[in-house]
Order: sequence, then structure tokens, then C-alpha cells
Amino acid sequence: MKKLNYLKLSLTLALISSISSISSISRADEISLDQAVAYALKNSPALEGTAASIRAGSERIKIAESGKLPVIDLDYGVSYSDNPLLSLGSILNNRQVVANDFTPDALNNPGFSDNYFSNLTLKLPLYTGGRLPAEIEKARATHALSLAQHDHTKSTLIYQVKRSYLLAQAAQQAIKIARSSTDEALLHVKTTKQLLADNRTVAADKLTAEVFHTSVKATISQAQTQYYQALNSLKQLMGQELSADISVKPWQSEPKLLKLPKVTVAESTALKNRRDLKVTEESLHAAKASTRIAASLAKPQLALEARSSLYADDPLVNELSWGVLAVAKINLFSAGANKSRASAAREETIRLEAEKRYKELQIRKQIRNAFVSIKEGKTRMKLVTASLENARSAVSLVNQRYGEGRTILIDLLQAEQALLKTRAETLNSRLLLEASILELQYAMDDFSVIR
Repeated sequence: MKKLNYLKLSLTLALISSISSISSISRADEISLDQAVAYALKNSPALEGTAASIRAGSERIKIAESGKLPVIDLDYGVSYSDNPLLSLGSILNNRQVVANDFTPDALNNPGFSDNYFSNLTLKLPLYTGGRLPAEIEKARATHALSLAQHDHTKSTLIYQVKRSYLLAQAAQQAIKIARSSTDEALLHVKTTKQLLADNRTVAADKLTAEVFHTSVKATISQAQTQYYQALNSLKQLMGQELSADISVKPWQSEPKLLKLPKVTVAESTALKNRRDLKVTEESLHAAKASTRIAASLAKPQLALEARSSLYADDPLVNELSWGVLAVAKINLFSAGANKSRASAAREETIRLEAEKRYKELQIRKQIRNAFVSIKEGKTRMKLVTASLENARSAVSLVNQRYGEGRTILIDLLQAEQALLKTRAETLNSRLLLEASILELQYAMDDFSVIR
């Protein structure tokens, strides 16, 4: 699973200064991650379409199963014509034939006649060469495919909501870093201004402090855009109005302890759970059924038809007739079309079998990549934890020396910039770790594991 761009979040001065003030979101309605996921599952438009596909699939199963049952049609009509054949047929159907009806003049010049008729027809397939069972199986496989697509869409939605929520939390954490950095920079501006007024420093120090402060403050408008874009992405996924004023809960101070499954266990869980793999499997079942449907076209078709016909030259008077017809049909020549249909269906099955094997390899790769990323995140977290304490100690020491007049301002600003980068790396490392855990859960299609 490819890494997302937000994993590359680099909280250097430029990016930290691009995060907006946290006071701008303090008035928003704070929602938890569970609330965001629950709201998305209930209101997201992404699930409405897949739910409709499931309902349509249920109806297609009924359509396919109805093919085994008789079809009964009833039609009623009236004819008015001077066609000799229709006139004679009307007389015969109404059983009103007399000798004078067969004279040349009566046959050639029957005049206009009207006739009312109705037909009640029952048709029942007796043998279809396996077409009906195959159509039912295909309909059921298509319905199962729709269910798997719905579940996969749901898993993807949960992953995307959690990812967006995580990004918003990281942005909130970056806001705290940016605010403290801005406050420290402003303090230096005030300090150097007072020192310059007391002739205890040079104008260059005051200018340097102002430049440092401006570099943090200058891109606040860009930061606002970045933060609210993260929130808009979350609201879109939730199916929430984009005008809604919401915020996310702050990140916990420390990440939770991890208990990872073995790689082989994670792989087998993923191959068992992944709905997109289930989609491919059901597509394969449907393709196999399509192959049998295509093959049935070259086999005999046998059907039974029973008909009851009612005729009358007066709608209140009728004559009833019955008939039963058995029809056997077999295609002798189709210019190779039937053979090509069956071959095309078989090739589609082969394609889906290859796609299934490829997807299984892809899933296993995603699992292993997620494990590697988690390992990297944990390693980086250990390293930056020690570095962060050292950077804080360095700032404290240089700040003390600067206050004693034993070093220059640029040394203090460099120490604070190093601290800022270390805090940024700490945030990046945790973001990598949290996002990698989420990717592993998504790859396994199980968001209850690991935590």
C-alpha cells in the first residue's frame, strides 16, 4: 500500500508556520473518532449506491428463479376487417359455419365483420441445456459480489475517515508547536528591543529576532487553508455539511502500546477478510456461470405451451378452444457465434483467476510494507525521544549563556531551530507510526486488531 503524502509531513519552520492558530477551532463542536466513523457509516453517500446495488441484486435473483416457473399471459382484442381470410376464420372460430358461407360470392366478398377474441397462454420450459440453473447461479454470484463491494466500500470509508481524523489531529499537534515557537520568537523580539534600548546589544540582534519571528508568522493564512482542508476532507467522507463547524479531539500525549500479530497471521487474516478479494471471487463465480449459459445455446431447448382461446362476434357470446404445443429447438448453425460466446466467457474466467492471484500477492505485499513502516516508526520514535530531551537542554543552556552575555543571539536561535526540528521529527515519527498501524488494519480489513 503506497504511503500517503501526509506521511511526509515535515514540520520545519515553513510548515510549522503554516498551521493556523488553535483558537480558531476552539469554538467548534468536538467529535471523537468513533463518532466520526459512526456518522460516516450512517450518512456517507458512498454507501448509498452500493446499498442500492444489493437491492437490485436481490431482484435479479428473483428474476432468474422465475425462469423455472410457468409464464401465463392473457390478451384480449377486437378485429374489424373485410379480409376474406379473417372473415372465414372468424366464422370458423365461432363455430357458426353454414353451407352458404362457402359459396364463391360469400368467400370473395364477405363484407366487414367484427370479432372479439382473448387468449390465455401458459408456457413452461422443460429443458434449457443448463441455462436456467446457470442464470440463477450467476444472479446469486452477482448479488454476493454487490454485498462484498458494499462491505469493501464500508471498510475503505472507515479507513479514510480514520486517516483524515489522524491528519487533523497531527495538524492540531503541529499548531501547539507552532504557537510555542511563535511565542518564543516574539519573546526574543521584545528582549532584543529592550536590550537595544539599554545599549546592551546591537541593532543586528534585534533585526535577526524580528526576521525569525516574521518567518514563523508570515504564512498563517496558508496554515489556515491546510487545516480546514483536512477538516473539509473529513466532513466530505462523513457526509457532513461542509459548512458545519467541527473539530477533532486532541492527540493523546503518548501513543498506545502496540501488540502486533505475526506477519504470517496478518497475511492469512487479510486473505480471509479482504472484501475486495471477495469481489474478485464472486466475479469469478459469475464468469463461470456465464460460460455455462453460453454453452447452453448450442444444446436442445424444450418447452411446453398450453393455450386457451375464446372467440365471439358478440362480446357476450363466446366459443372456447384449447390446444397444447410441445416445442423442441436446437441451433444447427450460428456462423460460429455460439462457439465464440463460450470461448469469450472462458477467457473472462481465466482473466479473473489471474486477477485473483495477483490481488492475493498485492495484499501480502501491503501487509509486509505496513510492518516495515511500523518498524521504522517505532525506531524513529525511540531516537527522537532522546534527541528531544537533548535539544531542550541545549536551548536552556544557550538561553542562560545568552542572558549572561556569554554568547550571541544567533546561537540561541539556532538552538531553538534545532529544538523545533526535533519536535517536528517527533511528530512526524508518531504520525508515521499511527498511519502505518492504520494501513495494516486496512490491509487486514480488521480495525479491531493491534489496539
